[in-house]
Amino acid sequence: MERRPVPSRSRSVRLLDALRRACALAAQAGFHLRRSPGLAGLSLVMGVALWVIVSEAENPTRVDRFTSAIPLEAVNVSPGYAVANQLSPVAVRIAAPEDRWDELTAASFRAFVDLNGREAREQFVPVRIEVVGARGVRVLEALPASVVVHLEELVTKQVPVSTRQLGTLPRGHELSAATPERRSVEVSGAASLVALVSEAVASINLTGLTVGLEDRVALVPVAEGGGEVRGVSVRPPTVRVTIGITLTALTRTLPLQAQVTGQPAPGYRIAGVRVSPTTAAVDGTIDVLQALDTLRLPPVDIGGQQGDVRSTLRPVLPPGLAAPGLVTVAVEVQIVPIVGSLAITVAPEVLNVRTGFQARAAPGAVVIALEGPLARLNALAPGAVRATADAYGLGAGTAELRLAVQLPDGIDVREVQPASVSVTLTRP
Repeated sequence: MERRPVPSRSRSVRLLDALRRACALAAQAGFHLRRSPGLAGLSLVMGVALWVIVSEAENPTRVDRFTSAIPLEAVNVSPGYAVANQLSPVAVRIAAPEDRWDELTAASFRAFVDLNGREAREQFVPVRIEVVGARGVRVLEALPASVVVHLEELVTKQVPVSTRQLGTLPRGHELSAATPERRSVEVSGAASLVALVSEAVASINLTGLTVGLEDRVALVPVAEGGGEVRGVSVRPPTVRVTIGITLTALTRTLPLQAQVTGQPAPGYRIAGVRVSPTTAAVDGTIDVLQALDTLRLPPVDIGGQQGDVRSTLRPVLPPGLAAPGLVTVAVEVQIVPIVGSLAITVAPEVLNVRTGFQARAAPGAVVIALEGPLARLNALAPGAVRATADAYGLGAGTAELRLAVQLPDGIDVREVQPASVSVTLTRP
């Protein structure tokens, strides 16, 4: 980029120099004006010079290439002709006060080629630049200074209108119609460009659509391969398109239902069934989904089991259904013992009887109420439950002793009747 050399002195130093020169000029002008009133014109000229000097010192002119590209247009095209080639944007070299550069945009300039009186052929045409809405800006040159313009005969033809789909519809929806209100439109432009156009396409964006609608869509002229043909015009430039959307499938969240086959081992029961996840989002046709309340999983066999059964299942969906996010389901069947009760009668035993004594307990039988897993209660062997009284340290006589019950693990004592017995110790 070309830049005007910037003096090494600061702006304040430059301004001070300018003021000194201006004061010197003003003093000379005053001296001559007092001696010769006819020098008023000279004073005016010197005043303008003073203003120019101060302005240039404070806000110097910058000569440079403007960075933004400026669109190039063709004007005054003769009737019956059209531009056949694309006119690329141009650059411009300008001179403007330093403080104006930040205000300038591509819209501050108009670049054009004047084709008044030009005939149909390929030719170099000079580029002209106009400043729009900006003061103090001078155009030094256009870059490039001229461009090739290919003028051809202006022709018109009818082309069919078609629609092109952009995006995708939400799951379960289908495009049933995309009907433009016109079957054909008119394209016009340079003969070589119009010959390339095979149809005018209205692109419709289907993303997120769940219901039909009518929309006005811009028409784009395209060639056989689908590429846009630029430089031609379409009349009318837009068309109204009727879009029809059909609901072909629904998404429902259904609870997952586990199936259990077989029976636990005798004395055990099912305490509960856990399913994870508990629900699944299922896609399907309306008829199929309306007939379902739950989604049943493959069965889990618990025959003869005495503990929890865990299975990982792959759901089998009915025809017409899909569950994209569902791969496997964990099923846990909780099996616990059946709790029962049992009353048995046992003879109390007296332990730790002193040597030389005999013990007799009254009453001679007690009833013990037990509770626990029914399978264990039914499997109790004779002698597995004992009721004992401890006679340690007792001498001859009678004492009331509390009974202690000994029984297998997993079985509890609910009640002992009576809870104590009278123990009499005698010598033989």
